[in-house]
Amino acid sequence: MGDCELCGAMKVSTREVKTGKASVMACLRCSERFDVQKKPATQTRTSGGQGFKPRQSHDIMKKQSKELAPDFGKRIMKARKRKKWTHQELGRKMAETVNVVKSAEAGKRPTDSVIAKFEKILDITLMVESSDDSHNMISTSSGRSLTLGDYFNDIGE
Repeated sequence: MGDCELCGAMKVSTREVKTGKASVMACLRCSERFDVQKKPATQTRTSGGQGFKPRQSHDIMKKQSKELAPDFGKRIMKARKRKKWTHQELGRKMAETVNVVKSAEAGKRPTDSVIAKFEKILDITLMVESSDDSHNMISTSSGRSLTLGDYFNDIGE
C-alpha cells in the first residue's frame, strides 16, 4: 500500500509507471485515466542459462469484473429479516460473531470470505458487475497540497 503521486490517494495499491521521462507511483485509476505507460517488467535469468525471460507476476492492480454492491448492508438486513433470523442466529449459521453481522449490516465492508458466506447462507447476491462511473470528489478544504493529478485535471478543462 502506498500513496498515488498523481491524485494523492493515500493507502492504495500503486505501481510504478512512466510519465514522460519521470517514473512515479500511481494507482490503477490514474494509470488508466492519464494513459501512462507501465514500467517494463524486469528481466530475470532462467536457471537453464538460456537467456532472459520477463518476470511473471500477478497484477493486483488489474480491474476486477465484480465489486461489492453499494447497498450490501441493506441487502443483508432484508435477507436476514425475510428468513426471520436474529443477528445471533445468522452469525451462528455462518460461524461468525454477532459483531461481524451487525457491522456488515451497518455498511462496514466484510472480508471476501465473509461476503461469500452471506451470499451462500442468505441466498443473495452481494458482488455485482463493476461500473466505470465511480468518481472521487476532491475537497479543497482538506489541507493537502496540489497533486500532479489536480494539475492535469485543471489543464484538461
